[in-house]
Parts: sequence; C-alpha cells; structure tokens
Amino acid sequence: MCAQAQSEAPRKPAVKNTVPKNPERAVKPGPRLGAPGNPVERLMAMPPEKREQALEKLPPKQQANLRERLDRFDKLPAAERARLNQMWNTFNSLPPEKQATVTREMQAFNGLSDGRRQELRPVLQRLRAMPEDRRTKLLNSEAFKNRFSPAELEMLSEISQNYPLPAK
Repeated sequence: MCAQAQSEAPRKPAVKNTVPKNPERAVKPGPRLGAPGNPVERLMAMPPEKREQALEKLPPKQQANLRERLDRFDKLPAAERARLNQMWNTFNSLPPEKQATVTREMQAFNGLSDGRRQELRPVLQRLRAMPEDRRTKLLNSEAFKNRFSPAELEMLSEISQNYPLPAK
C-alpha cells in the first residue's frame, strides 16, 4: 500500500542539463517565465524617484544588474509596460499562499529542460488566456491528461488558474 501511494504521488520532472551533439543545429531554449514578486517587478511599478532611492540601498553589482533590466523595461511600448504592471498587481492581490504556489510552479516550469519548456510555454499561455470554464474543461479532459505528466498538469493548472494573463 505504501509503495502504491508513493508511485501515485506527483513527481517533478527531472531537470536535464544536456549539451547538444551539434551546437550549431541546437534549438534555442524557450524563454523562462518571469517570476512574479522579483525585485525588478517591484521596481518597475515604482515612479523613477522611488526606484532610485531603492536602488541606492543595494550593492553596486546588483544596482547595475537591476538598472540594466529596468532600462529594458523602460524602452518597452507603454502598452506592454502597463500590461506587465497589471500582471504585477494581479500577483500582489493574491493571498500569500497562492503567491507561494504560483512562484513555486513558475520555478518548476523554469527548471524544465529547454525543449520541454519550449513545448509547454504556448500551452500555458493559451490556458492563462482562457475563460475559467473552458480552462477547467480542458485541464480535466483525458486527452490533456494523457499528454502531460502529473507534475506538468499540476504546474499548468496552478499557474493558469491562479495567475491568468491580463487582456492585451
């Protein structure tokens, strides 16, 4: 009975760190998901004066890294900056346990092999954009359950249900 319970427990997929045999033909890794709650997102939502005050309190190396990332953010079109800020606000409005769940599952997503992450990313984005009733129906379908591991299903479900995409 104990062995059966262990085999039914969802397992996190192993993270593969493989080096391609022919690097010139290697598929570029899929982008990672931005972890909500990271310092850059907090700084992005601040007015420039507040940002500078917060940055001055950090070590020089971290300041330089964050300034570079903030510069990229500031160069985005206004609509994209607003969308990212809306995502940050959505995350902040979640209860702490949901924030922890989303963060944990996004870290698990980012820990997948590049190929698997590339394969799951569009599925996750579609799920996050779906109305709740359609998303639930798809997540519970046999075809969907047969396509993904239990850990992947949990990841897709938790992120899409707790952290939907804002409208563009």
